[in-house]
Formats: sequence, C-alpha cells, structure tokens
Amino acid sequence: MRLSSVIGEPGARRVSPLLFLLVILTFFLVFTGVSCNEATTKAALASIDASEGVSGSEGAQVTACVNALSGVNILTYSGWQLAFGRDPVIGSVPAACNQNNAAGQDTSSANIGPQLLAFLALVSAGLGLLFACAGFLGGLAARSRALVAAIFAAGAGALLVLDQFHVRDLLVSKISASEGSSVPGIDPSSLFDINVGTGRLIALVILAVLVLVNVSALFVRVPPTAVPAPEPPEPPPPRPSPP
Repeated sequence: MRLSSVIGEPGARRVSPLLFLLVILTFFLVFTGVSCNEATTKAALASIDASEGVSGSEGAQVTACVNALSGVNILTYSGWQLAFGRDPVIGSVPAACNQNNAAGQDTSSANIGPQLLAFLALVSAGLGLLFACAGFLGGLAARSRALVAAIFAAGAGALLVLDQFHVRDLLVSKISASEGSSVPGIDPSSLFDINVGTGRLIALVILAVLVLVNVSALFVRVPPTAVPAPEPPEPPPPRPSPP
C-alpha cells in the first residue's frame, strides 16, 4: 500500500464523510461540565462553620460530600443542548452527598439558552458531511472537495473553541448573579469550575484529523497506475517452400 493512497486524495475522499459524521454524533456527548471547586468550597465552608457554629457531624458530612465531588461534573451540557438551548442534566452525584432522585430534579434554572457558536459548528460539520459525500460520489473535483472539507472542518473546530470560552463566561455570570448562593467575601462563581467535556475534545481531535487529511490531499499526488504495454503478436508461421 502506497502512502499517497492513505493520506492523498483517494484516502481523504473515503474517510472524510465518516469523520464528519462522527463529529456530528459527538454533539450528543458532554461538551461542557460544571464541577465543584474543592479548595474554594472548603474555605467557604470553614468560614460558615466558624461564624454559625455548625456541629461536627454536620461539618464532616458536608466535607465528605465536597471530597466526593472532586472532579465530578454536577451539571453537564451536551453539544445538542448548547446548540438548541435545552436544559442541562445532573451528573453522577456521589452517594456521600445524600441526593435523592437527583436525576429527576429540574435544571431549567441552569439553562443558558441556544448558543449560536455551537449551532454554527454543528451546521459547519453538517455542510462538511454534505460536500464530503458529494466528493465521495464524484460530484466534486478532487482539489475542490479537499479544500471545502478542510475549510468546514477548520471552521467547526474554531467555533467549538470559541463556544467553550463563551459558555464559560455565561455560566460564571449566571452563577455570580444567582440568588441565595452568596457567601460573605466569596464570589459564588469561584465555588465552581467550568470544564471542557469529553465530547468537545473528541470532536476537536476528529476535526484536526480532517483538516490534516484534506490539506495533505491538496499536495500529495497519486501517480497514475502504469498500464502494461500489450505484448507484440507472434509472427505467423513460415510458409512451406514450394517443391
């Protein structure tokens, strides 16, 4: 197998539709998560314990819950939920927090509305899939297909990166402005971390591969297959000489 057939136009034409489809499917995975900032939360709890005289058993229970929440997303937003303004879902709440029926709790208050950048990233991936399929079926010239696929993949990746920063700022503002969450001397938003979800990371990796594969297809040339020359016909048998 030649390298040009893998990273050149034939290989890029074959794999691009599948990769764009995988990017679209990642929108059903977690794109952004909200987790507890363990250090800041413990400092806030210590301040509350000192000022309000919380009992030792209650303080130990809360501390155990905070420890269990380390690295756990309390709320998760999929790419689909961000693009179309759906409510987030509650993550896997540890048993130490004693949450009953957490999965069924209302999360509409954490809805940040439809996010244009996430929606445009989804549209860009969908258009990339459309043009990649057209190229696979021979509806586009090789260089045109590769260039369009690379542009849509790069555009979707840039939009996903910008969307993460925008969503983080929105969530920080929403948490800071929420009622009943203030602790004296501590910004409520500092009690939480806004994380990049695995779905967004997977999408970015696939999009980077798409860009690399299709850009390489613009420069890697596949040499034409050599056609063997036909063998010359055998000469006719000699005629017998007359008597």
